[in-house]
Amino acid sequence: MSNFGKSIRLFLIEGDTGGRWKCELSNWTGLAFKVPRTLISKCTDRPELQYTGVYFLIGKSDDQSDNVYIGEAEEVLKRLNQHISNDVWQDWTECIVFVSRDNELNKAQAKYLESSLYTLAMNAGRCRLVNMNKPTKSSLSEPDRAEMEEFLYNLRILIGAMGHRFLEPPITTEEECKGTVFHMSGKIGYDARGMPVSDGFVVLKGSRISDTVSNSFKSTGYCKLREKLIAEGTIVDGIFTKDCHFDSYSASSGVIQGRSSNGWIEWKTENGETLDTFLSKESAQDL
Repeated sequence: MSNFGKSIRLFLIEGDTGGRWKCELSNWTGLAFKVPRTLISKCTDRPELQYTGVYFLIGKSDDQSDNVYIGEAEEVLKRLNQHISNDVWQDWTECIVFVSRDNELNKAQAKYLESSLYTLAMNAGRCRLVNMNKPTKSSLSEPDRAEMEEFLYNLRILIGAMGHRFLEPPITTEEECKGTVFHMSGKIGYDARGMPVSDGFVVLKGSRISDTVSNSFKSTGYCKLREKLIAEGTIVDGIFTKDCHFDSYSASSGVIQGRSSNGWIEWKTENGETLDTFLSKESAQDL
């Protein structure tokens, strides 16, 4: 990502944050729309939503993590209405659409974007993709590929500004926490390593979870999250098979320990310093 500023123009179509949003990035021909599912029927007043583009359908699972469907269409609004009336997956609550302001995207470009976005989301591991099949990537000329890569770059900026980071890898560089790795281990089998990042905590590949879970933990959302990570293969035989992002420090420690847990004090440096103490010291140094 760049290290220079960006200007974003946000227009609330209904005049409140719970309605439809139109987002633009300075010096870019792309347009983004954020639309609650309940307001799709009102979108006939937005001719841009009848353009060719890519879209995300977003809903929440029981553990409050994102479920996401990524698609493309030559007439996006028509396709969104088909999702409402015909699709098996009906648990989405909002959609985010990206088009070109002058309807300059063609079908092949949209297919390229759809496939690239699916790969980004899959590699990031921050959401559950509900697409039945992996989208195929169309073949583009070198100039078209370069143009679509720039489109992807700007798209990621805007979707992040809308509050969704499921396209972003959980670890960009270890400098986010000055390379400090935190640990936790216990008698019931867990032995884990991880790092705080700007939007949560990442448990590192190879970390081990507890052999058992407490009875009181079984009815919690964190236990459901643990079960989901096992079911999808992020945890196999008690071991994390890849780096895994968590929205909070306590979510990570709870899943690992199999009980209610305060990640602020359970995660510690090699010197025994808690995450709470470490981050407090870092904040004081920045003042």
